[in-house]
Amino acid sequence: MPKPTASNRIAIIGPSSSGKSTLAGNLSHMLEAPVLHLDQLAHIPHSNWKRQPSDFIVLEQRKFMLDNERWIIEGNYSVCMPERFDHADTVIWCDPSLAGCIYRYIKRCIEGDKNRAGALDGAKGEFSIELIKFTLNTYPKNKLKYANLIAQAPHLKLLHLKTFKDIKQFKL
Repeated sequence: MPKPTASNRIAIIGPSSSGKSTLAGNLSHMLEAPVLHLDQLAHIPHSNWKRQPSDFIVLEQRKFMLDNERWIIEGNYSVCMPERFDHADTVIWCDPSLAGCIYRYIKRCIEGDKNRAGALDGAKGEFSIELIKFTLNTYPKNKLKYANLIAQAPHLKLLHLKTFKDIKQFKL
């Protein structure tokens, strides 16, 4: 498994339920770097996942990057991905099987894991067929977009983790 050197600004991307938030929390603890969970930024707390305006997401991410010399930003959100990649030095792409992601999502809904890293304050952990559709239909289309954005930022170190085992065991 590849290991980065001197990563100070890390972007973590990948499909829903791939382990991005947990990995971000673990790296934040190890590196003593603040973490921004984009799901928490992009949705209104206690709204059950009502989306914030795109300009709010872009501006708040920018503020986080400017306020912190070192940072970890976890999540996708194409509206703010180019700027994030411009300022990041490392991208960790969590890219396990989508079937595994769906399994983990259903398990999370059944077990009711409200204290997980990246959870939205006050959101219900209800099952959403829309999230499954998004994961199965939209994420595969977005993979090409993400790869192109990464290719446009040759300064980035890319760590492409393709299994849940690699994601769980990853350490800098």
